[in-house]
Amino acid sequence: MKVRWRAVLLMLLLTAALFGCGKEESPALLKMTFLDTGKSDCIVIEAGESVVVNDAADEDDQEMICEFMDSLQTQRIEYLILSHFDKDHIGSAAKLLRRYEVGCVLMPDYQENSEPYLALMEALGETETASRRLRQNYQFSLEGIEFYVDAPREVSYENDNNYSLITAVTNNRNGILLMGDAQKQRTEELLDSALAQKRWDLIKMPHHGDYNKKLRDLFTKVQPKYAVLTAGAERSRVEEETLALLESCRCSAYYTDEGTVTVTSDGVNLQVDQDSSVRPEMSESIAIE
Repeated sequence: MKVRWRAVLLMLLLTAALFGCGKEESPALLKMTFLDTGKSDCIVIEAGESVVVNDAADEDDQEMICEFMDSLQTQRIEYLILSHFDKDHIGSAAKLLRRYEVGCVLMPDYQENSEPYLALMEALGETETASRRLRQNYQFSLEGIEFYVDAPREVSYENDNNYSLITAVTNNRNGILLMGDAQKQRTEELLDSALAQKRWDLIKMPHHGDYNKKLRDLFTKVQPKYAVLTAGAERSRVEEETLALLESCRCSAYYTDEGTVTVTSDGVNLQVDQDSSVRPEMSESIAIE
């Protein structure tokens, strides 16, 4: 009898080994919030329980950003990624450094003579926060979400916007490109990279909707379904060529001046929603095959 029960137990163990048993792991969950800060950028990324912030809008957006961060009940930002040093991208960075624990600040390798930049440098020193000035591409993973930060190729650029770090966020089959304020030269660099060899579900449009001639090539290659434009109420930088491009590529456009945009992904399905109090009809989702 004991031999028979041992045989049954052995069979059960073999079956468990072959087919698995117990509770399956949940897929990685990604949530990306494009805050309505006007003609400026602040994107809060939740990779499971970890938080990454991409750009820090203007100085007068501090209260809004901190209020949103506090709603997440987090005291730590794993990475603060600053695409470049224009005031509408780093204005609230010093405040974030002083209010939250920040694991590391990623930024391009150049300097700026401006009050927001000097405030950022002062806060970095005061809080002794780790930082990296990227001369090469940088990647990291948080809870199964992959981050790839594409660094500018040149030592110096005539236009500061071309220093922009471009951040690619991948959750299994879903992918999002955050373009900073990349203009023609920087977009051309991206086109020559491995990032342009795959499809991306969503692009955060560069420079608030400003058009450059390489954008059409980029859209042809990566075929995004969605675009987010961080625009002010007057939409001064959203050019007719940009609108024509989005229409011809059948790319759904979301403008942050019409409400905060939220993107969620479980690794297969990606959904885009906008503040229902502003645009109740704006909610779409896709599953990447």
